[in-house]
Amino acid sequence: MASSLPWLGLALTAILAATGCNQAAAAEVLAKASGKAAEPAHAGGAPAHTDSHGPPPGSGSAKFAVPFAWESSPTEPLSVARAFLGEALRDNRTYSNQGAKVFAEYRDEQKPRATVVTCADSRVHAGAFDATPENDVFLIKNIGNQIGNAEGSVEYGVVHLGTPVLLVIGHTGCGAVKAALGDLSKQSKAVRAELAQMKLPKAEAGKDEKDEKAIWAEAVIANVHLQVKSAVRTFGERVQQGNLTVVGAVYDFRNDLGNGVGKLTIVDVNGNDEPERMKAFVVALGGGAPAPTGRAQVAAGNSPGSARLPSDLARALAEFEARQNNAKPARR
Repeated sequence: MASSLPWLGLALTAILAATGCNQAAAAEVLAKASGKAAEPAHAGGAPAHTDSHGPPPGSGSAKFAVPFAWESSPTEPLSVARAFLGEALRDNRTYSNQGAKVFAEYRDEQKPRATVVTCADSRVHAGAFDATPENDVFLIKNIGNQIGNAEGSVEYGVVHLGTPVLLVIGHTGCGAVKAALGDLSKQSKAVRAELAQMKLPKAEAGKDEKDEKAIWAEAVIANVHLQVKSAVRTFGERVQQGNLTVVGAVYDFRNDLGNGVGKLTIVDVNGNDEPERMKAFVVALGGGAPAPTGRAQVAAGNSPGSARLPSDLARALAEFEARQNNAKPARR
């Protein structure tokens, strides 16, 4: 019987947790089953550490037990962790139920069309700009959507996977940009190291809230330009050959840019950032009309509103520039 008590304890713990009983109730039931007095628990429901032979809590050699979510509030860390992990497993079951046929397309090889560098912010995800990102987007995330902090990953997407698009996406309300505008000495060593390359204009003192909001948004755009410049410098030969188009954009879920909530605004193409050229570039991509759903239709380009192939982006901009140059009156 003694050898089975640990397993009995685990089973009772799971059952009582599932039925909403607290740790004290579990301890009492387990004590009755073992014939021993129940051990007291620390305040807040955490089990007391009573193993005098094992390493103290927090020591380098300590082994941590799998938590069984003793919580009295849904906002406690263990409760949040259990809720998230439970949802993750349930969502994965739903996703995997699509069947093997769905995954067969990219089971053995990935063929993304774009390498995308975005901020690690939890509000920024591929679904904001690609309804079917699987096998379409080689996604790289870090704080501040930086090229320099992810050179190996970016190179893998651009060179080894050969994506014809390198898309850098900043976002309004970016905490990394705000931190870079301020005093970095207040940040941890690790964060300072990641933000060290973000050389952004510092915010002026004495500005009102509206001005601070505008400065923040402008700094987000400035950071996108900085990252595009870095990418063009690194992959300039591919850009010159027309094999790569580097695009900078801002995802605005706050409407700080005034173009609408949730809109993706292109602000830079291969180092060009003039607003009129950006508008013409968007027109060249399909006139702003909704593109047909499905990658095959878009790739075929058989609809007036469909986007051009990624490898044609640089050519579209070049064609616009040629038209602009031809339209200029000759000098006398």
